[in-house]
Amino acid sequence: MQDKTVFITGGSDGIGRAAALELAHRGMKVIIACRNASSGKAVCHRISKLSQNREIYHIPIDLASQASIHEAVQQFSGRFDQLDVLINNAGVYSSQLRLTEDGYEWHFGINHLGHFLLTRLLKPHLLAAPSPRVVNVSSVAQCHGKIDFENLRGEKGPAAYNGIEAYAQSKLAVMLFTRELARREKRIITNALHPGVVRTRFGNKYSNWKLSLFWTFWKPFMCAPLRGAQTHLYLATDPAVEQISGSFFDEHQRQRELKGLASNDLLARRMWKESCAMTGFDAVML
Repeated sequence: MQDKTVFITGGSDGIGRAAALELAHRGMKVIIACRNASSGKAVCHRISKLSQNREIYHIPIDLASQASIHEAVQQFSGRFDQLDVLINNAGVYSSQLRLTEDGYEWHFGINHLGHFLLTRLLKPHLLAAPSPRVVNVSSVAQCHGKIDFENLRGEKGPAAYNGIEAYAQSKLAVMLFTRELARREKRIITNALHPGVVRTRFGNKYSNWKLSLFWTFWKPFMCAPLRGAQTHLYLATDPAVEQISGSFFDEHQRQRELKGLASNDLLARRMWKESCAMTGFDAVML
């Protein structure tokens, strides 16, 4: 894996940090992209020390800001020629309606749209690599998701908002994006995953007090971040995945059959078209 470059969002905490450390141990150049510059730099320093790998870098990125995503890609382009693996790992959950800097509902705007834009901007660097891969973190929650194209900006207001439904919608969008990217770009191996229920701060940050208390209570029964990162690592590095694209894998690295809306080709193409319009791309091009 030496000389290969991996870009991972949300790499300063939780599952992302565990994956970044393991990839560093394997000799890869690791770019940790996260919003907080001080924590990002501190994590890079620690990972470099633990892995004895000097090629660990931080790039600031706020997935709730399309301007920030453009700036992050410009920074990457100024330092690196190719990208072997892009891991779209960062994710959020909120019990209350929140909007991104560009006016999109928070879950949809960060979990899906931010990564959609990032992937498309990094396309030239991915195609410069001999065998590029994109790894998207979805969730089993996508099975219960629906896409409400009339409410992607939170148009229906706080009273109609349900955080769990919004989260499921965003993860369904991630799965649809995965399938459509795999269909459109055969050279880029693209797959999505469910990491399991992992012992992180994910359910405490922006949840209401009831959900936060529930999350805290169940933490001892959740799997450790390194265990949750195993499917990330599998899809990013294992030769067994070289001929598999557009699929969904569970926390045990097993390929799972897609059902319902996640397998709807027309919905995937519409989601692509709408996402292009929201990020300023021509839907005909990758």
